[in-house]
Amino acid sequence: MSDGLEAHLIVRRAAFDLDLVLTAAPGEVVALLGPNGAGKSTALRALAGLVPMAGGHVRVDGEDLRPLPTDRRRIGMVFQDYLLFPHLSALENVAFGPRCRGAGRRAARRVAAEWLDRVGPAEYASTRPPSLIPH
Repeated sequence: MSDGLEAHLIVRRAAFDLDLVLTAAPGEVVALLGPNGAGKSTALRALAGLVPMAGGHVRVDGEDLRPLPTDRRRIGMVFQDYLLFPHLSALENVAFGPRCRGAGRRAARRVAAEWLDRVGPAEYASTRPPSLIPH
């Protein structure tokens, strides 16, 4: 596969060693599922460049990303302990990433709306984070 993601993640941790092969075609959404401690977060952090890899590779469209710093990989991660800007709507929170990468406001909102629609919570686009928490 030359288009999309090709990764062989090898990460050594104190409690376990992660050895995972992962591929994703362009536009494909992938979910990592498993029990606590299985290495899901470690795998995502390795893809994003947030933890050092002991070996393997991370390629997007054939380009090796391992030598690139985290901010140049263009791989985003939603952390388990999410942090949202409480003064921004759900749409504006999602648009924050594209805006940081230089997208204009309109383009970033369009991308954010597409992602909200794609993953399900589009009806909450104008809702601010405090209102998303059930009371």
